[in-house]
Amino acid sequence: MKNIIIVDMQKGFMKETNCYLIEKINKYLREYNFDNIFFTKCVNNSESPYTKILNWNGITNEDEQEIVCDVSKEAKILTKNCYGLSSENIKLFKNLGITEMEICGTDTDACCLAIAFNLFDNNIKPIVLSDLCASSSRNKNIHNNALEIMKRQFGSDNIK
Repeated sequence: MKNIIIVDMQKGFMKETNCYLIEKINKYLREYNFDNIFFTKCVNNSESPYTKILNWNGITNEDEQEIVCDVSKEAKILTKNCYGLSSENIKLFKNLGITEMEICGTDTDACCLAIAFNLFDNNIKPIVLSDLCASSSRNKNIHNNALEIMKRQFGSDNIK
């Protein structure tokens, strides 16, 4: 079973440092057949930790929240208001019999990392597609540092 989760590829997160991912991810989705395709959609609101803890007010309107990759009819949109996945999302994966999941999107050092840990902690093997991940940070080391953390935590064989 081939599964993929495309993380937070939304208009409000696209910067010059990560917008090149849009076409790369679209091409990857066209080239391979997936049993399950998931997109995460960050929706920041007054109850989210972004607002309550960080006082960050981005990704609050529909324009910023718009997914910029091609979303097929078969894809499932998982709405979230934090870095990682909800227990309902994990339950969905378990009910579908998912035992491993490819991960791509933005930001490598935040949501992609958190989702990899969510999957791992729920006995779902995370496979990080490093060429299809990026950080919106201007510091290029952040993406590479996050990949190094994931190699150490999940095994270098699971970082492609």
